Amino acid sequence: MYYNHNLRTSLQEWKVRLVKANVEHYASQLKFLINNLENNKLLFGLIQESIMKYSYPNSDEYFENILKSDFKPEINFENQMHRASLSYQLLKYAIMESKSYSLFGYYGGSFDVAKEKSIEFFITPIIYYLHDKLDESNSILFLLEKYKKRTEWFTYIELKAKYETAIKSYEEIFENDLRLFLFDQGIDYPFSTPKSTSGRADIIGSIETDNPIVIEIKIFDKEKNYGKNRIIDGFSQIIKYTNDYNKEIGYLIVFNMNNLEIEFELNDKNNNFPPMIHFSNKTYFIIIVNLFNDVSASKQGKTEKVTINENELTAIVD
Repeated sequence: MYYNHNLRTSLQEWKVRLVKANVEHYASQLKFLINNLENNKLLFGLIQESIMKYSYPNSDEYFENILKSDFKPEINFENQMHRASLSYQLLKYAIMESKSYSLFGYYGGSFDVAKEKSIEFFITPIIYYLHDKLDESNSILFLLEKYKKRTEWFTYIELKAKYETAIKSYEEIFENDLRLFLFDQGIDYPFSTPKSTSGRADIIGSIETDNPIVIEIKIFDKEKNYGKNRIIDGFSQIIKYTNDYNKEIGYLIVFNMNNLEIEFELNDKNNNFPPMIHFSNKTYFIIIVNLFNDVSASKQGKTEKVTINENELTAIVD
C-alpha cells in the first residue's frame, strides 16, 4: 500500500517539474515524465488498459491536426479513462515527431500561459486517472489485508473446523467466507462467478459495474497434495481471468493450512507487502492467509519454508 502512495507522490513531482520548466527545458521535462510513466510497470499497465479500450481515433493525421496552431478540432471524451488515453497518445506523438511545443498552439499567448493551459488539458487528466486507479487498487488491497488479519487473529478456528470436516468443495468454504466479508465491507454483489473463456474465477466482485474485481482462491495443504503447484496454477488462472475481463490488476489469495512459510522470490526486489508481480503489463498481488494458528509458537517446532520464484509462476502461462 505504501508503494501506491509513493507512486502518487512521484506523479505529482513529475508534473511539478514540468510546470516549473522554462522554454528551454520544457520538451525534455515532458519526455522525462512520459518515460517515467512507461518505465513503471504498474503505471504503464494502467495506461495500456486505457489505450486498449480507447485506441480510437489514433491516426497520425488526427494527432497532427490537433497539433496545428491553425486547426482547432473539437475533442470529445466519453469519460476519464478515454481522456487519459487520448492525451497520452497525443503526447507520445508530439514527442516522437519533436513537436512538444506544438501543444501550445492549441492555446496561443505567452509561453507561461500556453504551458499552464496545455498541462491542465493534456497532462492533468492522465495524472488524475492514474491517481484514481491507484486509489481503487489501494482500497481493495486494504480490504484483503484486513481480511487476512481478521482471519488469522479471530476467525481461523471456526474456518479451519469447517475445512477439516468437509469432504469436498474445500475452496468453496473460503470463497464464501471472503464473499461475506467483502459484502460486509461494502463491495456490492461479490457473489458471481460468471463463466469466461478461461472458466470461472472464484470471485468476481462488483460484476454489475464496468470495473469488476477479479480474485482467485487456492489452498496450500500437503495432506491433500495441494502444494506449490497449486499456487502456480492459481497464478496462471488469475492471469487468464484478468485478460478475459480486461482488468489490469488481479488478486490471488492462498490459504495456507500447514506450519510453513510461503516465500516468493521476485525479479523486482521491492520487498513490498503483499508480494506484487508485474507480468504482461498487468499487476498481480498474492496474499497468504495462514491458518496454522491453533498451536502455540513454542510447540510448533522448526518452521519449514517453501520458496516459489517468479519464473515458476509465469512459465506455464499460455
